[in-house]
Amino acid sequence: MVKKIITLFSLLLIMTEMNAQKQNIQNAINSLKEKDVATAKKYIDEAVANPATNTNAKAWMLRGIINQAIIIPSEYLPKLQFILDEKMYEIDLASANSLKGANPNAFEEAVNSYNKSLSYDKKYSKQEVMPLITAMVLLGFNSGINEMNSSKFNEAAQSFQNVLKVAQIDEGKPFKGEAGFDTLFTNCKLYQGNCYYQIGKEDDAIPLLEEAAKNPITQKADVYVMLTDIYERKGNTAKWSEVMKEAKAKYPNDKRLINNEINYYLKLGKGEESIAKLKEGIAAEPNKADLHIILGQTYYNMATPKDEKGNAKPAPANAKELEQNALKSFSKAIELDPKNPYPQFYSGILFFNTAKDLTDEMNKADDKKYKEIEPKRNEQLNLAIPFLEKAKTFTEAEGLNDGNREMYKQILSGLSQAYMITDKAEKSTEMQNLLNKQK
Repeated sequence: MVKKIITLFSLLLIMTEMNAQKQNIQNAINSLKEKDVATAKKYIDEAVANPATNTNAKAWMLRGIINQAIIIPSEYLPKLQFILDEKMYEIDLASANSLKGANPNAFEEAVNSYNKSLSYDKKYSKQEVMPLITAMVLLGFNSGINEMNSSKFNEAAQSFQNVLKVAQIDEGKPFKGEAGFDTLFTNCKLYQGNCYYQIGKEDDAIPLLEEAAKNPITQKADVYVMLTDIYERKGNTAKWSEVMKEAKAKYPNDKRLINNEINYYLKLGKGEESIAKLKEGIAAEPNKADLHIILGQTYYNMATPKDEKGNAKPAPANAKELEQNALKSFSKAIELDPKNPYPQFYSGILFFNTAKDLTDEMNKADDKKYKEIEPKRNEQLNLAIPFLEKAKTFTEAEGLNDGNREMYKQILSGLSQAYMITDKAEKSTEMQNLLNKQK
């Protein structure tokens, strides 16, 4: 009889505790109605920590929602609406945002809570879950894009990682059959790989970029540019050759890949070998402007060698001859393709860089020598300006893209400096203003 009384008393305690914790869930909901998110969070954290309700799907779902509300900026959305047990609720985001400082891991806590909730309720309502996790995906993705465009690559990489964590909620089942998510998640991996590349985390970047190179959604020349650059820096000749061969087969005319290959062989001291191969190609296709551009670049790179860190090395004895050969090649390319911005740009940069070298000499010279060099410097700038102006016009005509955007910035910068030195202040300001608008 005593044992039965004890057993009944124990069961009564368990039921009492369970009811108390269920009341915590309701108290959390009531606190949200009163815009008291801090108290709601306290109640729901107690509920999921207690053995009586730590497998309650509703409790974990509500905890996920509260943590999600903490990270959604109230300036974009005043309230977060959600459905729970087929009832509509809302959270005041200004109140929720005030808890962000005390909850720096709110995004991860939201993801973990949703995972727990769905694991405890395999018959969950997709109608209730999808709006919430979709909002998390879009928040993380847009944050990552904005951070990446602002060169905040560490933060962007984390934002994209957050999105990929959301993608794995319940092993990705909520997103199956939902249009657009496969593409978004695939792009997340590419962008995360780009961020790691930008901050020098090459070992983290490689698997993401190699996956991107194999996926039709993200397969683009940019990926191969990054991969060849990484393998070159690592000194992995076999992988560099493998990736470059694949890249050239898919994007034979991409200027960045062409430059990477030229520079790679030049660093290995194989400039003459590159020129011989290019001349063979020109003999077979004499009217192909791109081959003449590449030949010109090769001559110029040989005339102005650089070390692995990009610092100038001593010029060879035949540097002037190599520069003249470069100009002849660019001139031939312009003849074959008059509206191609690249030979115009490279010709202009050659004269501009010569002017820059003369400016460096002027800064070290006495007054007499300074005045002797100045007209020679200005002559080079006046030779550069028409080429850069045409390069600007033709680049704008074809439209800015990932392949020519960096060149366009260099054109604007070169023109701004050249105009300023040659007493064309208004034009210089115009170019600088255009440059400032570029991301």
